[in-house]
Formats: sequence, structure tokens, C-alpha cells
Amino acid sequence: MDTLCVGVCQTPVMNKVEEINPWLDKITGQDKKSLWVFPELFLGGFDYEHKELWTDKCLKLKDIMAGFAKDTGNILGASLWCRKNSRYYNTFYLFTPDQGVLEVYSKLHLFLPGKENEHFTAGESPPQAYQWKDIKMGFGICHDLRYPELFLIQNDSEPDLFVINAQWPQARIEHWLTLLKARAIENQCYVLACNGMGSSALGKLAGHSCLITSWGKTEFILNENPGMKKATLDEEVIKNDRKMFDSRRSPFFDMKFRK
Repeated sequence: MDTLCVGVCQTPVMNKVEEINPWLDKITGQDKKSLWVFPELFLGGFDYEHKELWTDKCLKLKDIMAGFAKDTGNILGASLWCRKNSRYYNTFYLFTPDQGVLEVYSKLHLFLPGKENEHFTAGESPPQAYQWKDIKMGFGICHDLRYPELFLIQNDSEPDLFVINAQWPQARIEHWLTLLKARAIENQCYVLACNGMGSSALGKLAGHSCLITSWGKTEFILNENPGMKKATLDEEVIKNDRKMFDSRRSPFFDMKFRK
């Protein structure tokens, strides 16, 4: 696979579309074109009372992110408010320099304690793999992380990287760190995770966005403050891990047992 830099923009929940501009300026100052991921619903957050407002503002935000990707050659990823036929979705988008805006996936596992199911409609299917520069990506959004089946289904396409964004609370930070490593190890691929930080409608967010290798090694991790970080994926890391033993497949387990 070609060399690919991937990074996170660990931001607080934004209240204005223009608040993304300083982050885009920082990306522009980087020396290599990369995939940059923003937190889940980073514009507006889970402010259900004003969901129509945030959905409309996200349309403007999408135009800005799409234009930036086209002009700079970077890829941006984020989940945003989305409205279709009077229904609201928590939808992950990729903003690419060559294919425009890609609607990748709408969140399947809505967080019932946060009343997501009362305001969002769950997606209808698992994410479809996306490939860029020979890097195959899978996806997940926040609460999805607790359901290994979603990632196992995507593993059939043999992704090199899972991209996950979230608004994960500080109160369950140990779950965040543990589950991210579990998804990386069991699927034998990188996991790039971008979490929000600061206060939110669901409480204080944990931050700790990170990149984890297929061996479970933490390549980088941020603290609870706003920030950016990136690293280069290493093809040999994945190859060597899978060569040692391929835990994604089992000669002793028939798929029919899942039924």
C-alpha cells in the first residue's frame, strides 16, 4: 500500500461554522497531504432542541470542507447532522479532492441513554469500504465501538484502517481506550480514533484521540486539550502481524454458528 499520513483534529463542539477555519489553516500548514478526521457531530453536538438549525448549518460546513479538500488535496472526515425526508441521521462523510463529498455511513447503534433514538434514525446498512492510495478504510461512529460485529462484517473487505469518531465522555474513558485497542487487535488493522473534548450536551468529553496499530500499540495519543496529531501508516506493521497469525479467520468456526 502507498504511504498515507492520517491525523485527528481534536476539537470542542463548535457553535459557528467559521470555527473550523483555524483548524483548516493548520492543516494547510502541514507538509504532506493527509486524511484528517474531526469528532462526531463537531458542529452543534447533541443539541436536539435546535436540530433543524444545526442541520442547515452543516450544509454550509459541508461546502467549506468539500472546497478545502478539492483545493488542498487533503481528505477530511467527520459525522454531521443530516436530514432526509424529515428524518435526521448522524452521517459520516468523506470530503475528497477527486471524488467530491462521499456519504459513507449513517450511525447504526444509537445511544439510548443519550436519547439518540428519539431524535435520529438509525442507518440501514454497515459502512462500505473506501479506498484511497491503496489504503482500504472501514468506519464506525462512537457507540458503534461497543459492537464488534459491525467491524467483523467490514473485515470481510480486509481494511487496513478503521476510522472512528466520537463524542465519548470522560466518565467512560477506560472503555474508550480498551475498546479501541480491542478493535485494532481483533481485526488486525490500524484504528484512527478522533474524539471530542471539553463540555457538551452529554457531559465532559474525554479527548484522547489516538492512532493504534494492528498489534495494539498506541502510535500517538492526545490528552484532554484541543489539538492535532498525525502519523504515517506502515504497511509492514500490518503484514507482519497477519503473517505471524491471522486471527481474522478461523478454520474451526463455521459462519453458520452466528445464526
